[in-house]
Amino acid sequence: MKASRRALPRAVVALAMAAVMAGCGGVSAKNAAESAGDGSPKRGGEVTGVVLSNPIPDSARCGTPTAWIYCEPIYGSLMRYIAKDDKFEPAMAESLESSPDGKVWTLKLRSGITFTDGTPYDADAVSFNWERAKNPALLSPALYWLSQMTWKVVDPLTIEVTLKGPNYNFPWALQYELGMIGSPKAIQEKGDAFGKEPVGAGPFILEQFVENSYLRYTRNPDYIEKGLPYIDKLTLKLIPGDDVRINAFRAGEVNVHRTYIKRDAKALEDAGNNVHRMVVWGGTSLGFNVKDPDLKDTDLRAALMHAFDNAQLTAAIYPGDVAPDSWYAPDSPYREDNVKYPAFDLAEAQRLFDAYLAKTGKASLTLELIGFGTAPVAKQAIEVIGAQFNKIKGLTVNVRPLDNLVLVQRWRESDFQLSYVSSANSQTPESMFRAFSTNGDLNYYGYSNPALDEALETTRRTTNADELAAAWKAVGAELSKADAPVRLFAYEHDMVIGAPTVHGINPVNVGGATWERVWVD
Repeated sequence: MKASRRALPRAVVALAMAAVMAGCGGVSAKNAAESAGDGSPKRGGEVTGVVLSNPIPDSARCGTPTAWIYCEPIYGSLMRYIAKDDKFEPAMAESLESSPDGKVWTLKLRSGITFTDGTPYDADAVSFNWERAKNPALLSPALYWLSQMTWKVVDPLTIEVTLKGPNYNFPWALQYELGMIGSPKAIQEKGDAFGKEPVGAGPFILEQFVENSYLRYTRNPDYIEKGLPYIDKLTLKLIPGDDVRINAFRAGEVNVHRTYIKRDAKALEDAGNNVHRMVVWGGTSLGFNVKDPDLKDTDLRAALMHAFDNAQLTAAIYPGDVAPDSWYAPDSPYREDNVKYPAFDLAEAQRLFDAYLAKTGKASLTLELIGFGTAPVAKQAIEVIGAQFNKIKGLTVNVRPLDNLVLVQRWRESDFQLSYVSSANSQTPESMFRAFSTNGDLNYYGYSNPALDEALETTRRTTNADELAAAWKAVGAELSKADAPVRLFAYEHDMVIGAPTVHGINPVNVGGATWERVWVD
């Protein structure tokens, strides 16, 4: 991953004082200026953006970055991350305070908020939503945090949360997994239909929802943050394909677009559009299932690491990008010059593979490499990687592109040998813990490393800048080794692109924006 311009300590979040994000992330000074927009915000107008998957705007299912794009207009979020400043600020909340050890968090809500059905947005409403999200049938992303916390309603506007252990990443949960609150009255009355007829207290009201097509919102005149939102109308169109999205943007069918393909972003920027770059943890990777009977062998994984020619892959599908040579990008404060991935060396790959065959008594080996079949760049990537691995004599790697939902399901079930994966690939540092700690809920690889576990735990429990830096360096060292479960092949940015007339974009992971702050000329 690529780091922010500096490592920042975390702080307690209150109305006038924001908690900065942990470790690294954020935008450069140039991007900060871009995100702020030019001139004074104006009221009125309309924005059309994109969503990447079929929306289900039920508040219990809104906690993923993909869902946040279409849910935040309806519900707002308890906390709001400001990318240009690397900090949090209260949104539907008034303040958030932490105990000195980062274990107990006190959340105060703004006074006077009502849902659009006229019922109160209060501590009981928040508690109701969190309790509801515990239902496993809802498949709520909030379950991750709910499983490690308890809470109590202190008064009508205050909730006290106690975590099982210190975790200064908790503010992220109040933007994403725990941050979107629906009307308890509407949830109870509408039942299963609530996801199609949601009621929130956010900056917009869902006016029209056509499944597999678009969502259309209108300004909420009673939104609690006075003067917001700026725009009167927001439309989000379902456009999952990269090529289709960029063509829609160029044709003027949408004026806010998302991409992770740097050459596309550069072309649009050169044409006068505004590109807002988000630095994310992790990136696009080759993943190894280390519990697989074959791939659990470290010699075999090392052979594949040495057969991986990142320079060739980058030239083929990411021309102009830097080919990753370690977990951290060259400008990361956590990069160490002596920490590198195994070098491309086909002879060494063959030697290690032959040693694997000798000790297992096998004459040859066949592996399967899966990946996205609907994204042209991702499909090309696994084809190139498969061809590289097939240069090892005695090894056959079958490349199998899959439908997105099928691929994600196979990740969740750890039903793969080799796979194109998005390793963490998130604004939130907690995503690294979830992906790579031994018991992480997103550790699809079956990977366990006590040294990495300790380093990742340290990133959650300290605000000391030196301790954080040492921990993140240790993380990078472990994930750059030959026996690591992933091998980055792209230092990732998520990029939100606005037409020249669109301003005030505060970019959010996977192509969203803080919609209430967007304005147009």
